[in-house]
Amino acid sequence: MVVKIYAPAPSTSSAVQYNERKVAEGKASVIFSSNIDDPRNPMKIFEQYENGSIRTEKMSFHASINPSVTDNMTDEQVQEFARKYMEKMGYGNQPFILYKHTDTGRIHYHLVSVRVDENGRKIPDFRERKHSQEIMKELAQEFGFAVGKKKEMDQIPDNPEEEPKEAKDFNPYNGFGPEKGDYGEQLNAIIELAKTYYFTQPDHFDLTMESLGIRVLRTDFEGHENMEFQGLDPKTKEPCTPLLSLPEEHWDLPEWTAIHARQCKGQIKTREKERVSNLAKTALKKCNTELHTRRYLAKCGIYLKLSTNVDGRIFGVTFVDHHNKCVFKASDLPDITASMFEDARVNKWEHQMDWKKKKKVTADDAAVIALAALGAERSRRNEDEQIMKRGRRGPN
Repeated sequence: MVVKIYAPAPSTSSAVQYNERKVAEGKASVIFSSNIDDPRNPMKIFEQYENGSIRTEKMSFHASINPSVTDNMTDEQVQEFARKYMEKMGYGNQPFILYKHTDTGRIHYHLVSVRVDENGRKIPDFRERKHSQEIMKELAQEFGFAVGKKKEMDQIPDNPEEEPKEAKDFNPYNGFGPEKGDYGEQLNAIIELAKTYYFTQPDHFDLTMESLGIRVLRTDFEGHENMEFQGLDPKTKEPCTPLLSLPEEHWDLPEWTAIHARQCKGQIKTREKERVSNLAKTALKKCNTELHTRRYLAKCGIYLKLSTNVDGRIFGVTFVDHHNKCVFKASDLPDITASMFEDARVNKWEHQMDWKKKKKVTADDAAVIALAALGAERSRRNEDEQIMKRGRRGPN
């Protein structure tokens, strides 16, 4: 068995919303709750506890319980395990709720609680994960399960008679590949990569994912934002997979993107902005078509997004710089505006291009972006070495 504790969020609402959405879809059910008057509305009590504290910033306790197929634990045993586990973790008097998930083929469970007590005091969480492992070892003999690690759990197939299907030869910098196997594994790796990028608007995360071959669909579920995903065909850039659910490892992603965007706004990226601006100006000067412009920037590791109206007029331009892992709007950059691209469209790019059927970036372009991205770290180190040799520091 594995118990994974997820990073705490500012509110329990994200964890509850994630699990309740699964319930609404018929992929999960509530099988146990403690100190909750109405299990159909756990947020009512969670919010009461959250509102009682003004100092604690991260309120949610969210963990998954993953019995192995060889543990043979019943729902009743998992309920009793969850009760004792929460008691030993310091949450015995807290409201908490246990969900059973059946959507992955491997039955597992989710625990949700709140990190402050009824008086607004924070539940101690010093070395929380280490404490959790110690509790697992204490309870293992009583419940007859083997304490496992997350890496070991990932190797357990959903069907013991089948071998787990892994993504073959997959590197997230290369983008999504429908022929490379496990869609979920690819999606998770690309999300992990996109989360390392600098961006100042939540939808810039979506654009980063798109540049790596995954379309993001944001929907509303009972007043809370949710994400779903579709893999894009490298050649046509059209969806080629069914809708993929938000991975459990990233259950708080909609909220995280908003927080990350706010945090990035305080950072200065002068050198990175100048690089993109200079390359964009060069592309506008040298390239005679939109496709040529895209390909030129792609060779530099930059994905170009043009926002147009129904008449094809360009009113917004965004750049995803895979070299420096940054996303910028044209208005963020020195000496670059969306109107410059619109002027190029009208006066320089081929007039016979049908804007409603304009050419897509080809698989070759995606490969160029991938190669540029893979060389990003090496290029960055070379730049830093040159700066040190000159005996001065470069601009931020």
